[in-house]
Amino acid sequence: MEHGPPGSASERRQRILEATERLLRRYGPAKTTVADIAREAEIAVGAVYLEFSSKDDIVEELSQGQHRAVMASMRAAAAQDLPFCDRLRAVFDARARGFLELAGSGEHACDLVHCQSRAVKAAHARFLDEERALLRDLIERGARAGELDAADPELAARALLRAYASFSPPWLFQSSREEVEVVLSAVHRIVLHGLAARGPSR
Repeated sequence: MEHGPPGSASERRQRILEATERLLRRYGPAKTTVADIAREAEIAVGAVYLEFSSKDDIVEELSQGQHRAVMASMRAAAAQDLPFCDRLRAVFDARARGFLELAGSGEHACDLVHCQSRAVKAAHARFLDEERALLRDLIERGARAGELDAADPELAARALLRAYASFSPPWLFQSSREEVEVVLSAVHRIVLHGLAARGPSR
């Protein structure tokens, strides 16, 4: 039953998103229905469908929002005035922090970035494309500056993502934050050392 309609369609949409996010963090996408969302948002089921064509559309928008927040942190790290190896380190640190913060915000919060939901998978696929493009650009600029040794920036970006795969969902969520930080720092020393350009041998 509706208890006082929101003042506008945009307010109603935001109300639906906030209600859905609360439910998803507690129960996950699979156990949340449109009826649950309507009840949590205190609106009629039909009002949900005025804003979204399906539950998947709501889940995808929320998942995109979570991924955008992590990507924004990664872009900010990449934009720092630091040597390019340090920027790459900062980018992967920012990614790990962003996902770990999400993990602490609800029993099923991680489902917003990794689960069997088609909507979440679609949002995550877009994130992976943006992530690879960000790394490729950073590596390309680092190579032009003479700081990184990468004849093929696209290949180097893909290789880095493979090397750091265990620090992204879902594997990231299987370790404590403390363990992630220690091991991630060790991987930085091993992997990024290999990408740093070497001066001419004497």
